[in-house]
Amino acid sequence: MAFRLVILVLAVVASLGDAAKVGQEEKVMTPFAPSCSTTGNYTDGSQYKKNLDELLTTLPAAAGGNGWFYNGTVGDPGSPDQVFGLIMCYADRDAAQCLECLAGAPAGITTVCPGSRVVRAAYDACVLGYSPASPFTSTANLDVAFFVSLTLPFTVDTATMATVWLRLMADLTGRAAGTPSRVASGSTPYDESWKVYGLAQCTRDLNTSECSRCLSSLVGQLPELFRNESRRREGVQLLRALRHQHL
Repeated sequence: MAFRLVILVLAVVASLGDAAKVGQEEKVMTPFAPSCSTTGNYTDGSQYKKNLDELLTTLPAAAGGNGWFYNGTVGDPGSPDQVFGLIMCYADRDAAQCLECLAGAPAGITTVCPGSRVVRAAYDACVLGYSPASPFTSTANLDVAFFVSLTLPFTVDTATMATVWLRLMADLTGRAAGTPSRVASGSTPYDESWKVYGLAQCTRDLNTSECSRCLSSLVGQLPELFRNESRRREGVQLLRALRHQHL
């Protein structure tokens, strides 16, 4: 089954005042909740390991020269030792963050998932996956998702916020799926002082319908996943990122 990823990002930012500082924390090349296969593992010195090492060496530079996205293969076609891989940076990261992630992700995941033939891993600035199965013959899998949230030090009306972000993300879903880059960003007012910013992104190997299907599925989960009833008095836990990845 193919490696696919869609990413939704929502952030609430004041339209007046100091801009938030981002990208200044040291990045750690530890993936979020990586998925590592545990059956049919490869061994050191095997042809699969040799092909994987060659692929992982190639992916970062290839992505850097291809708009921060690349998928490729190493090995004889049809062979069980042929490896397919994909790497991509998130569109809300700058070039320095992206390069750092591309450089560190391969070594990071092989350390976390030694011997695994099927791997998916998401980092703070990029995503990486590899598998012996062809990435070009599968539809998106909607069953795997992970979430990162941010608690903001102010209170908002949750019903209004839900309406605002759902409307924004529904718009971005259509725009992202309809562009060759499979990414769209935008903003909408929350009130006179605050705006909600959003980003939707799919890997570019997903076609229009599959990108739209994945993003629509995730947007539909937002009201249930982030209802926020327990945090109304001390602030509201808003969605910072919702990333959906699958092999």
